[in-house]
Amino acid sequence: MSETSESRLADFLAINRTVGIVLLTVLLFGLGEQLWQPFLPLFLKSQTRPIAEETAQTGALSNVALWSIGIYAFLLNLFQGFCYIGGGQLTGWLGDRGSLIFFGLLTISGYAIFLFVGNVWATVLACMLILGWESLSMPVTFTTVGATLEKEKQGMAFAVQSIQKRLPKILGPMCIGIVLYYLGQHYDEDEARRVGMPWLVGTAFVLGIASVLVQWRFMPHRDPPPMEGGFWDVVSQIPPELRRLLFAEVLTRWCDWLVRELVVVYLAVERGLKNYEIAGLITLQHCVALATYLPIGRMTQSVGTQPFVGLTFVFFALFPLALILVPDGWMWLAFVVYGLREIGEPARKAMITLNMPEPIRARGVGLYWGIRAFAICGSALVGAWVWQIGGPKMLFYAAFGMGVLGSIAYYMFCSDMTPTRHDT
Repeated sequence: MSETSESRLADFLAINRTVGIVLLTVLLFGLGEQLWQPFLPLFLKSQTRPIAEETAQTGALSNVALWSIGIYAFLLNLFQGFCYIGGGQLTGWLGDRGSLIFFGLLTISGYAIFLFVGNVWATVLACMLILGWESLSMPVTFTTVGATLEKEKQGMAFAVQSIQKRLPKILGPMCIGIVLYYLGQHYDEDEARRVGMPWLVGTAFVLGIASVLVQWRFMPHRDPPPMEGGFWDVVSQIPPELRRLLFAEVLTRWCDWLVRELVVVYLAVERGLKNYEIAGLITLQHCVALATYLPIGRMTQSVGTQPFVGLTFVFFALFPLALILVPDGWMWLAFVVYGLREIGEPARKAMITLNMPEPIRARGVGLYWGIRAFAICGSALVGAWVWQIGGPKMLFYAAFGMGVLGSIAYYMFCSDMTPTRHDT
């Protein structure tokens, strides 16, 4: 490919050097996370009681396993809430390059604890450090795109970033499926997960080190904009249109997190799917999402972001309903819906970036996601309680109801949002 062709492609995809390094970082850390995280709820379940034994003796998920998953998801959201806010503050102080390297080192330390400290509480601590990377680094992505690209290209930039985030979610479950299928020839389903997890996490550890080295060597330094005001000044400067969007998002994320960590358990316990079948469904979901990003990213340049964001809210609501309604053998339909939930994700990020004032962008984005995480952290515990008293069908209907409320809130309060730059 000629230099001119490369320049045209980079311009079409809205990639410059700084954005490119951020995208590569997202790819490597994302792939490392997806090599093990999708099966973590089942791994936690395997640590409490094997699936085969539960199914044979009780025919249902044990309360110990159910609440361990709920508590894990609660702590994850709570921790991520602090990480979003802290990530925004650190990005404002350290700049893009320094904050990405710092967050990467935290994640690598989490992998090291997971691999070398054989204690259940150390494992929980390791998971928090590892899974905090995305929330810590989220403000960096927004400030990099917002500061280095024209507003017309930001929708495409977030579409490319979403592809980079989605590719690991396709490749990771595929690798998990292959590894667990091979181990399944020698162990039962639970034991295969326990044996395979250290190898998968070890690979993620190596990818994390490679990512930090790339950032250290190739990412240019960009001085952060001067920080203006304290915490409450940032709160007061978040525009009203973003506050309305946040309200609608909280309702929809309750729909998501009521069931998110229990989906793979539902597929294994209630639907009787094998490890490799679950991995295949997760891969399908992310392939569907991937197929939407570039076309939608391009279309946002001509028709705006609002229509696609609205569709995201609708598909969030439909997924838990689809889990109940599709018959055995047709579960792939539900995961097509699951993938279509991402149709407006790049548009939503562009909308937030364009409406967030530039002097507070890093801290404002961190605060936005942090408030959302705190507001939804109890949803997983409520989900565990609803499953316990009424089973998975009651839980999925409740999630559908929350999704409907979130969609109504968006179309009532946010569908007329006009993205405007607040740069100074």
